[in-house]
Amino acid sequence: MFKISSFYKFFPIKKENLKQKKSNITKSCKDLKIKGLVLISEEGLNATFCGKEKEIENLKTKLTFLFNQDFFWKDSYSSLPAFKRLSVKIKKEIINIGIEQNHLTPFKNNGQLSPQKWQYKLKQKVQILDVRNNYEVALGRFEGAKYLDMDTFQEFSKKLDQLKIDKEKETLLYCTGGIRCEKAIELMKEKGFQKLYQLEGGILNYLKEFPNSHFKEECFVFDHRVSVNQNLEMGKKYSLCPHCGQPGKLAISCKHCDKPTVICKICQKKAIHYETCSKNCAYHFKKGHICRKKYKKTEKTSESKSSLAP
Repeated sequence: MFKISSFYKFFPIKKENLKQKKSNITKSCKDLKIKGLVLISEEGLNATFCGKEKEIENLKTKLTFLFNQDFFWKDSYSSLPAFKRLSVKIKKEIINIGIEQNHLTPFKNNGQLSPQKWQYKLKQKVQILDVRNNYEVALGRFEGAKYLDMDTFQEFSKKLDQLKIDKEKETLLYCTGGIRCEKAIELMKEKGFQKLYQLEGGILNYLKEFPNSHFKEECFVFDHRVSVNQNLEMGKKYSLCPHCGQPGKLAISCKHCDKPTVICKICQKKAIHYETCSKNCAYHFKKGHICRKKYKKTEKTSESKSSLAP
């Protein structure tokens, strides 16, 4: 089994130290044969790692020592690796809300509710806001939650204004792991919202404590698992669409090479050349090129039928 561990934390990192920190993280991961995605910036860290249990725990110790910080890890397991490679990137922000304002970086606690307190709050008259993208919401969400019809988190400010939520009422925010809620709350405070709370550790932390409860269906994750089910196991309903990279579950045979594949309904409705297993096959099918593999397969079938003829 592979262990998948993710965390984020907003804390100041000096600009002149970013390259060295990146180098240290990269070396530690390579030494331990750990794959994953790490974003590092002056406002903190956002990372997901995948590897064997012992190596992941070793890495956690190394990172705690390297940054002199305690990180809140969210763990799950998979029989398949969640990442094919390691990528460590220096970014301007570890999560981009689409507004160039450094003061939105939340270096303080933002009304964090543990899964237990969140569960209690759901019984009260509160409004729940899902700050994830459309394709994530489509896979699963909390009962009664409002969502912003966003394609990307950079649309949050504009979509929030359009939704016209009651600014006086208690508002509970949630996302996959919590990081988007942090900046969303800072922006909402500027817009006059009064009582804001977020789910500590996001959906992933909630499902660890309360599977098969108020969160329904599956949770999208940003790795090769695509989604996790109520038990934080790799979901089996969805695959990544080869054309847009969003989750899909429409099973088809590639129009170009006949290979079984899965695409999303949105791409299937766009054009017939998207009913293919890859961007390469889509290109060749659109151009009307003959697929040699498909041609040879047809040729062999014809020969077989011919040999059986009386």
